[in-house]
This record gives sequence, C-alpha cells and structure tokens, in this order.
Amino acid sequence: LRYSLGSPFLRRCGRGMEIRMKDDPELDDETKRKTYGSFESERPSMSLKGGDGGSWNPCCPCRGSDGKYESDHETYTIRTKSDDEPTRTPHVGQAQLPYDADSLRRAAFWVVVIGAVFMCIVLVMEATNASNPVELPDFTGPVGWIAVLGALFLFGSVGLMFKEPADEYGKKPDAVLFQAFNALGIFLVGVPLMIFECRSSGKDVESVVDFSWFDWLGLLGAVDIIIVSFWAHLSTQLIGYAMAPAVLNGVGMITSFLWGKIFFSEPIRNMVGALFSLFLLVLGVMLLGATQMANMAAAKREGRVGGHQTQTSSMVTAAAAAAGFGAGVMSGVFDGALMVPYKLHERRLAGPAGLSPKHTLAYLASFSVGSLLTTPVLIAVAAARESKDELGSDWKGTFSRKLRRSAVPGGVTGVVWAMGNFLSVHASKHLGMSVGFPLVQTGILVAAVWGVFFFQDLNLSRLHVLLLFLAALGSLMAGAACLAQMG
Repeated sequence: LRYSLGSPFLRRCGRGMEIRMKDDPELDDETKRKTYGSFESERPSMSLKGGDGGSWNPCCPCRGSDGKYESDHETYTIRTKSDDEPTRTPHVGQAQLPYDADSLRRAAFWVVVIGAVFMCIVLVMEATNASNPVELPDFTGPVGWIAVLGALFLFGSVGLMFKEPADEYGKKPDAVLFQAFNALGIFLVGVPLMIFECRSSGKDVESVVDFSWFDWLGLLGAVDIIIVSFWAHLSTQLIGYAMAPAVLNGVGMITSFLWGKIFFSEPIRNMVGALFSLFLLVLGVMLLGATQMANMAAAKREGRVGGHQTQTSSMVTAAAAAAGFGAGVMSGVFDGALMVPYKLHERRLAGPAGLSPKHTLAYLASFSVGSLLTTPVLIAVAAARESKDELGSDWKGTFSRKLRRSAVPGGVTGVVWAMGNFLSVHASKHLGMSVGFPLVQTGILVAAVWGVFFFQDLNLSRLHVLLLFLAALGSLMAGAACLAQMG
C-alpha cells in the first residue's frame, strides 16, 4: 500500500511519507536491509516504537526515519523522506560524468603519496646539507629542483577534491564543512613539519620558536587561505579544473605585485618590464575567458547544451561561466594577499639584520594554530545554519551525515596544500625567488592536464579552443617569469 502526497493522512504529516509492502518488487535489497533500529507495531494507536523506547508517530515523524508496521497478515516498510534525503535515484548528470567518486579518491590518494615522497626526499637532503652547508641560491644541487617538481605537481593537484561528484541523493560536500576540514588538514601537516625541521637542526622547538609572541597576523593568514579555497572551490565547480586554477594564478600574481609595490613600497627593478609582465598576465586571464566562451559556443553548435550538463562536465551556461570567473577572480585577489600578514609581521619585528629565524617560525606556528582554530568555528557556523530547520527535524542526523561527507575531500585538500607550500618554500630558498617562484607557477600546466584528460572540462579536439587555451597558459607563464625577473 502506498499513500500519495495528497492523502488526508499525509497532509497532516506535512511532508512526504510512503508505506510499502516489505515484499514490494520495486524495493531494492539495500532499502530492504536498511533499518533505523528495531520497531514494534501498536495498531490501535497507529504508532511505532523504536529500539530506544521512544515512539515513532506517523503524524509527526522525524525526517529520514524508517519504521516497520506489522499486522497479522502483512508487513510494511514505512519511510519518511527528508528535504536533504530525496528519493534514491541517480542525480541528474552524475552518471554522465567522465569520472566517479572512487576514481577521484584514488587519484587524490596517489597525489598525497607522491607528495609525501617528494617531501621525504627534500627533508633527508636538507638534513644532509645541515652538516655540509652550501651557498644559496644553489642551482647545481638537486634539492631546489626536486622541491620545484614536487611543489608544481601538488599545487596543480590541490583542487582535485573540489570536483567531488554528487552522491546518490544529489548532494555534494558542504562548502563550509569542506573548508573546516581543509583547515584541519593544513594544521595536521604544518605543525609536524615545523617540529621536524627544528629537531633536524639539532635544537628543541622551544629554543627556536619564540612562542612568547603569538602573532594574530598568523591567524589572519590562516583565514585568508581558507577564503581563497572557498572561492576556488566555487570557481572549479562552475568553470572546471582546467580553467579555475589558471584564473586564480593570473589574478593572484597581479594582486601580489600591486600589494608589494603600492602598499609596501618595494622597489621596481624595471618599470617597463614590470608593466609588460602585468600585460601578459591580464592577457592570459582574458584568453582564458575567450577559451571558455569558445568551448561553450562550439558545444552549443553541436546541440549538446540546454542549460544543463549533458555529455561532459564542461557544459555550463553563460551565467554559470560568468559566476565561475568572478569566483576565480575573488580567489586570486585573496591569494595575492596571502603574504600580506607575513610582511606586516616582518615590518613590526625585523631588526637591522632582518627578521630572525625565531620570529619567522613564530609566524608559521601562528599560521598553523590559526588553521586549527578556524576548524571548530566553521563547524559551529555550519551547525547553527543546519539547526535553523523547522522545529522537530532531525538536524543533528543530517549534520552528522554532512560532516562525514565533507571530511575526506576537505582534509585531503588541506594536506595537499600544506605539502605544496612546504616544497615551494624550499624551492625559493634554494633557487631564489626569481627562479623558484615562476617555476612553481607552472603548476597550472598540471591542473590543465587534470582538467582536460581526467575531468574533461575542455574539448581540445576543436582547434581554435586548443590554440586559445595554449596561448592563455603561455601568456600566464611568460608573465610570471618576466615578473620574477623585472618586477
């Protein structure tokens, strides 16, 4: 027996509920096995008692709860449908994606493994160099080049989990909880690395880090990277992984240059060269926009666009593309300001000989601890938002499911970013900013490979789309190299 939404009984319930026979052939095995405790029937009162002794009233059921009604002749499965747990049917477009959640998580796992290998190699070589110091920058030694390779690979792969597909209910990881676990991942990698480096130099952490001066600017830097990740997450969802990281990098380099030259009054080595570098970066971002529009136009001519994703994940509407580019620009603006808290920290504490190692590590410690502090704040914000559902709803159960849904993708993103950041610092340390910085920016090529071949965000079989995309990447990398040399 199935009750319809228009029945008087369900109008009293205020939400959809269905009662079906246990042997209904339309019920799959998973649904038949699924229980929320054991329930006993009380036919006269039309209520079902759960294993915890509480009553399950069909006229006021908890969202997402299941019950079982048994009479002398028949057994029924009773289930209410929650707003965030709709009918178990494949999400529109999910089956048409060129990847699934399992393949994406396997790819992310190997990214973490490869990143850990790069880090171990650099740490071992740094420990060796500690007993045999070399003059920096050192272009002949392998440490800087290995660090560059690891950093560009990790930064090019850091946003893989932004593309986590929807589950069977059409739900993706919660954006706020995603960033909470992202911050936790940064902390879990950042603090152990800092302690290891201190001890590898033969010193205790307390003797190296000036914990007496915990700088709130480190907390500000931690908040900034979470904001960057939030906008990058949104941008990747809307315009794809081939495009979003490139927009972020281009805008980020422009913003960082403006902060340094205007706010901190850093000298410009070559005004003409710096302006030309900015031109190349702006041109690269504009070419990315042209690439996206050309890709959409070509797909529409092929009859595959109708406002929804149809055959590939690149099928987005013009409004979504504009919003995605806007989110990418916002992520780049905050990314370009990532070093501003550190520069302010340096300005306040630097002595005649510059910033001491104690104060540098104090900032890094503040940054890592700040990442940890943002985690419970973001979780509390998400919980408060969830609890605003209608009275009596099982928001705690829903929130718990969202926590589990967001933990892995968010945590992996934080771990990958922290490892990439560690390697980029060592790349700049051994090769210098003028060489290490632009080489690390080539991570956009790694992101492009993921976006084109794994996620299939762009169809580069169209010659004009391919040429525009290559021109955009080339312009961005040339702008980064020129900026490092002449800015």
